[in-house]
Amino acid sequence: MSWSLSEIEGLARKAARGAGFSWGMAEEAGKAVRWLAGIGLPGPEALADFLEAHDGTPHAQMRPQDTQVNTWTAACGVVCPISAGAALCDLAQSDAPSRDIHIRNCAQPLLMLPFVRAAAEDGAQSERMIWQGGEFAFAAEIRGAASAPMAALSDVDVKQGRADHLPLPGCQMRYDLAAGPAERLAVMAARTYAPDTEQSRISGAGAGTSDND
Repeated sequence: MSWSLSEIEGLARKAARGAGFSWGMAEEAGKAVRWLAGIGLPGPEALADFLEAHDGTPHAQMRPQDTQVNTWTAACGVVCPISAGAALCDLAQSDAPSRDIHIRNCAQPLLMLPFVRAAAEDGAQSERMIWQGGEFAFAAEIRGAASAPMAALSDVDVKQGRADHLPLPGCQMRYDLAAGPAERLAVMAARTYAPDTEQSRISGAGAGTSDND
């Protein structure tokens, strides 16, 4: 099914929130997935896989433990790409782009790509992201390719530099999202909905408990 990028973003945001992210982090996840879908990469599918694989894991256990060092790890052994990406952007406003960062065992590293792009803009310098599934570079233009975009786990290197040999990705305004991943995200998103109560049925739209048709 063809989805608009705004629909993709909204579904991803609600799914992330339903999986336990704060609203702020869920917003970041939605924007990241939208950006990936906009260049034809499987951001929605990667998010669905990530949320399902780590459902129930406290996010505090998946955040980078110490972002002041050059190698990032998480307490549970697997780093959340959304948390790591947000931390990278925070540091980009100070000193992060001036040093190379190695992230061990990053889950669904594709989801980090939009954050590296944002960090390059915030730090006003070229940045590269390399993982087992691909390589991208962000300078005056975006270049990169992903041979295995759905890699579930990989070390990630974020470093300065250009990669002019990499191809230019295309852009698109809509994304073909299969029913399976869409339904999996919708299940997570449904957790954000308030449970139906007798009072909400009476006060909500429609006939409530009466039927006068």
